[in-house]
Amino acid sequence: MFSSEPGSAPRQFFDHLAAAGRDAFDLFSVHLYGDPASVPDYLDTARQFMRAHGYLKPVVAGEHAGPQPFEFPGATAVMQQAFVAAFTEAPPPQSTGNLAAQAGQETPERRAMSALYAHMDDLPPTLQMFMAGCPAELEAKRHRISRRELVMRTLLALAGGVHRTAYWNLAPEYPGPVDHLQMMHLLIGKLPLLGYEGGSLGLRHPAADTFALLAGQLDGARTVTRAGTSDRPTLYAFEVDRGSRGPLLVLWDHRDAFDGEDAPPVTITWPWHAATASITDVFGQTQTGRVQGGQVRLPVSLTPVFVTE
Repeated sequence: MFSSEPGSAPRQFFDHLAAAGRDAFDLFSVHLYGDPASVPDYLDTARQFMRAHGYLKPVVAGEHAGPQPFEFPGATAVMQQAFVAAFTEAPPPQSTGNLAAQAGQETPERRAMSALYAHMDDLPPTLQMFMAGCPAELEAKRHRISRRELVMRTLLALAGGVHRTAYWNLAPEYPGPVDHLQMMHLLIGKLPLLGYEGGSLGLRHPAADTFALLAGQLDGARTVTRAGTSDRPTLYAFEVDRGSRGPLLVLWDHRDAFDGEDAPPVTITWPWHAATASITDVFGQTQTGRVQGGQVRLPVSLTPVFVTE
């Protein structure tokens, strides 16, 4: 609904829900999918629904995760083409005999997914990386995107006044084989933080380590404030008040999620009143920032970094 146009049917429905159901709920849960840069607009939209009817209740992020194919126009176009072709096939006559014969045939969904996998090597890399058995370099790239976006969505949500977030999802609901010819596997099959090894959740995907790193960095946080960066509009900067733990600064440069990592970092300076600056990126790699004259000098790229004393 949040990505739909003003006046669309989904927005009309939620406007009615916000009006008629104002006394029937306590929290407005926003699902933060899509481009992380859209998070502030999503939160504003949720509050606008309530304000339009004279009230305001707390907003939480009941789900957030990524990436998903819909974040990449090239991937979306190919998916739509495959599914339109599969679902617009003329149905056979609906006689009892024909229905019985269809029982063992593939559904339109599986036909579409089978067609995608049959031409996997020719598909855009932005779609291949969501598919089972994709090339190792694309699998690794998707993991890097996931780790970056986890931090981006969380910081943008907290700076937007959200005090509770829930990553979706933690792990598959049950151990066992995965059917990669389901459309939902293409959309969400690689989002879990954990996986099964045998009957227990012993597998940690890379984003799980970033989740733990982020939680540790934000421990004790009292406020998260997005700082203005008029000299570089693409720079995202967040100052975190952690009380006695000392300040935390989180920075990244907004770039294309898939190709942006290939661009070189930019060097910036930022006010910094501590004597030292330790820099940790979302992958856990650390370096020391140069502090001089009340400022820290450091390289910034698509990958968010945490700056602490």
